[in-house]
Amino acid sequence: MFDVIVIGGGPAGLASALTLGRALKKTLVIDNNSHRNRVTQHSHGFLTQDGVTPADLRQKAQADVAKYEHVSFATETVTKIEKADTHFVVTTDQSTYQARKILLTMGFQEKLPDIKGVREVYGKSVFYCPWCDGYELRNRQLVIAVASPLMGHMSKLIRNWSQDLVFCALDGQEPAPEVLDYFNEKKIGLETKAIVEFIHQDGELTAIHFEDGTELARTGGFVGISVDTHFDFLAPLSLEREDTGKIACNDFGETSVPGVFVAGESKSIMPSQLIDAASDGNTIAKFVAAQIIEEDDN
Repeated sequence: MFDVIVIGGGPAGLASALTLGRALKKTLVIDNNSHRNRVTQHSHGFLTQDGVTPADLRQKAQADVAKYEHVSFATETVTKIEKADTHFVVTTDQSTYQARKILLTMGFQEKLPDIKGVREVYGKSVFYCPWCDGYELRNRQLVIAVASPLMGHMSKLIRNWSQDLVFCALDGQEPAPEVLDYFNEKKIGLETKAIVEFIHQDGELTAIHFEDGTELARTGGFVGISVDTHFDFLAPLSLEREDTGKIACNDFGETSVPGVFVAGESKSIMPSQLIDAASDGNTIAKFVAAQIIEEDDN
């Protein structure tokens, strides 16, 4: 019986495991090496680790966590989590485990637009988060392919790094009139015809090809993605969700099922920098450990 099983071995999961290990809690981290940022070349904004590859960061983090005898790892895929009388049963493709608490840190599932070439450029010259990759795209000819309601916010934000912007509406709609006025004022381009291909050379964007046969030269950009945390293995828990689809939880990260906690991108359901996910994993792990300590003291 483990005190805690952590589902997901990214920055949130490993940071939480580190905290739990230092709290002397028997912890198992289950991860299947299918992390979302595996396409990322370099990650930024993490003090002492700026520019590190996600793979290197995970390797270093695993080495840090492995120093603590209360933490172990399993490279497996979780298929089901069920609530028993006083504990949880976690079934994987290889084994079955039991734990007093569950900490969900598996991030989320992302879906790219169904456009030819988008997977080849994603993580190399086209990204999702300006805070993560805006610096690398500074002063380039950028395309921003998002739904029209996002254009107002994204235009003001991305102009911090480049003023050569063309927005493409993934939903084929024009933005609100005030956004159009802003585009005209700042000389921001707008295309509502559908993108049919991201043209590239080895992942480096060179142009956008539209449905009418025209092309637009671009050397980088940002693209909207859809995300969710509706993993099949969570179904037996029947976790409550907010209207946005987020897993409902209290200020301590505990979900509607007592003993099941959520941290990192699984909690925010928003792409975040590694340092943010790690910070949240560390914070929520303290609450998990504190709950166990309180229970054992009674």
